Amino acid sequence: MTAAELEADAPMDRLLDPRVHRARIARRIVLAVGCVAGALAAFAALSRLLEPSLSYAALRTARVDVGPLDATVTASGTVVPELEKVLASPIDARVIRILRRAGAALQPGDAILELDVSESNLALQKLDQALALKDNQVERIRVELAGTLASLDSQIQIKALQLEAYRAVVKRNRKCFTDGIVSEAELEQSVLDEARAGVELAQLRRARAIAGRSTAAQIAGLALERDTLRKERAEQQRQLDLATTKSDRAGVLTYVVSEEGAQVHKGDVLARIADLTAFRVDATISEVHASRIRVGQAAFVRIDQRSESRSEGDDRIDELRLDGVVSRVVPAIQNGLVTLSVSLRENNHARLRSNLRVEVDLVTDRRAHTLRVAKGSFGGSEGAIDVFVVAGERAVKRRVRLGVASAERTEVLDGLAEGDEVILNDMSQHAHLDHIRITGTRGSR
Repeated sequence: MTAAELEADAPMDRLLDPRVHRARIARRIVLAVGCVAGALAAFAALSRLLEPSLSYAALRTARVDVGPLDATVTASGTVVPELEKVLASPIDARVIRILRRAGAALQPGDAILELDVSESNLALQKLDQALALKDNQVERIRVELAGTLASLDSQIQIKALQLEAYRAVVKRNRKCFTDGIVSEAELEQSVLDEARAGVELAQLRRARAIAGRSTAAQIAGLALERDTLRKERAEQQRQLDLATTKSDRAGVLTYVVSEEGAQVHKGDVLARIADLTAFRVDATISEVHASRIRVGQAAFVRIDQRSESRSEGDDRIDELRLDGVVSRVVPAIQNGLVTLSVSLRENNHARLRSNLRVEVDLVTDRRAHTLRVAKGSFGGSEGAIDVFVVAGERAVKRRVRLGVASAERTEVLDGLAEGDEVILNDMSQHAHLDHIRITGTRGSR
């Protein structure tokens, strides 16, 4: 190859066209911007994936509204019969036979159990004998009085005749003494005889009156003793009648002595009869609320009841509320608890059962028109607390101030407005966050 040819084939440095240079620079800038934008998008997506979020379907929320609110404190209660008759043993005895068991329905006059009343029967027989003896004594005294009075009456008649005879003798002697036929001594003797007969007649009459009064006093004393014995006998008979332990009303036997042959003493409880057509609630509450409990205040009794939903195939627990009023507050506080009774307006409701455990809401204050929200995990806490409010696709933490509370709602004093949607779930694990992302839609629940 010649030198000229080699020179023609050798590479040579030439200046690029400016348009080509600018195109290269633009491509590099676009590529750099695209990388930065992709990195930012990736970072944003990663941040969104790492940001805490909640599913709207898993949230329990409630709207803030305006309306009346009853401030309440909750007590634990037990349903008990309004009326319950306690049958106690009237005597010391032994249970011979149990005729009815607990749970049996009773009608007036139904016998519940039998007691060994042999000793009481013996005591009743002794009282009958004592009464018979008293009647005999009264009759004997009356017979003796009749004899005494008859004897005294005879003596009085005889003495009256003697007195008349002595008076006739005195009258005759005085006439004879005037005529000088009878001496003065004979006249004086006849006068003395008349006076003695008069005194003796008066004594007999007084003796008769005394005998009548004495006998009347003896009979009155015996009559008192007899009346006492009759009362003792009536009481003994009553105890014997009670010893059969008969029901005096329609009801249900809630308790009865369970062992035949058991020894019972006077005053021991043999049976309890409950009138299950009417109930009340006996409740206890902490002594902290003692100053807020009073007779006559309104109350609500809450009873949980399970209802089956056939359409959904699950069981749901509904709540029955019965109106009532506090009818009794025990003054003494025992073990830090105040005991009270609540009378129910519907004391014969079909859901009421003896010994059923219930919750009792005692109304301590009332608001006629106030902001309110359903109770959530924050319960009935009064004061300032943090809650989360649904705002679009986020839950935003907000500081609110709560007031009094009822069983279902809490008063809102500040921090919320009517219509705000408050999350009721326990959000303590998100307390350090100011907002949380919400996923899903409101129609997903």
